[in-house]
Amino acid sequence: MIVLVNAISIKEGGSLVVLRELLGRLAVLDDGIEWHVTVDSIFRGEPELLPSQVITHFYSIPQHSSLYIIFWYNLILPRLLRKTKAEMLFSMTNYLPDAPLHCPTLLLEQHAGYFSEEFDAGVKKTFSLIGRLAWWVKKHWVIRSLRKSTRVTVQTQALADAIVAKTGISDMKIRVISHGPGLAYSTDELPTYPVGRNWNLGYVSKIGVQKNFEVLVGTLVALAATGEDVQLHLTLNPERPDCRKILELFESAGVGSFIVNHGELNAFDVRKLYSQLDLFLFPSLCESFGFPLLEAMAQGIPLIASDIDSNIEILGSQKYAFLAHDSEDLASKIRLLMNEASYLTASTYLLERAGHFSWDQAANQIKGLLVEIVEEVK
Repeated sequence: MIVLVNAISIKEGGSLVVLRELLGRLAVLDDGIEWHVTVDSIFRGEPELLPSQVITHFYSIPQHSSLYIIFWYNLILPRLLRKTKAEMLFSMTNYLPDAPLHCPTLLLEQHAGYFSEEFDAGVKKTFSLIGRLAWWVKKHWVIRSLRKSTRVTVQTQALADAIVAKTGISDMKIRVISHGPGLAYSTDELPTYPVGRNWNLGYVSKIGVQKNFEVLVGTLVALAATGEDVQLHLTLNPERPDCRKILELFESAGVGSFIVNHGELNAFDVRKLYSQLDLFLFPSLCESFGFPLLEAMAQGIPLIASDIDSNIEILGSQKYAFLAHDSEDLASKIRLLMNEASYLTASTYLLERAGHFSWDQAANQIKGLLVEIVEEVK
């Protein structure tokens, strides 16, 4: 079987983690599958991106060129499918061509924002008129792609339910396949309970309309009012105006001294940062699959996440969730985890829960789904 994987727009973040971890395992699972992948030319010369078994097709995609992207999907990609004699298109980019295709398709949907009122509200609040128009066009392209695809796979049941509600497609068309931890290595060792020093809280995330940094401002104010000795570690790019705006919010609230901003980190430094954290916070308002949440769990770091459905699904419990817009509730939950017994209980539970998520398991399920689709259309 010949499978063409479309990853043309993937450059960073959780989608790049998925490309590396998932396709890397898929490529060595079955000698009977020939893997091709489309990626941006920025990865040329990076042999560590994917294993040698994968045949890579590089394309230079101009930034901010929506017309070229439409051209690429509807002319170049169909041509490549015919040239490679692909029997399956597996798109990891949320999109499919509108042009007719000769083979079945599996679409991996990784952006919950297209199906979230919270995300739409953030877009309306922060995007320019042109940005809002571009968002509308992309959202409707995603919906067309979901309806056109042979099958769809998502990482959480929460996202599957949101897609069904938004698009009206049958839930029988969607297969929920959870992925593994992202950038952190799993461990069997529990973190040490902090004694006689400040508490290191962390939120590993890029900026985004759904990331809810604002709730952390009020949380630090509430913790400062009760004398909690904490530092909040962030990974925001200080050269970006939207990131500077968030950092200025902490300063204007009088808690700027609580912030340690590391800037954007590579994978090695992200793992190093996790090892320094005592508590992890994940206040995001919209996630398809919160990799930082699972990364912290895989390190056994006690954490508190916003009470959105996808987070609860990954956590397996509401015990470690807070009301997403409530700074006081988050501060209260942090104080509870500062109790040693509660801290160790949370660490033990979350480390065990992280063991339910595996890249090897995800790769096996994806391979099985691909084979199933090809057999169905024969």
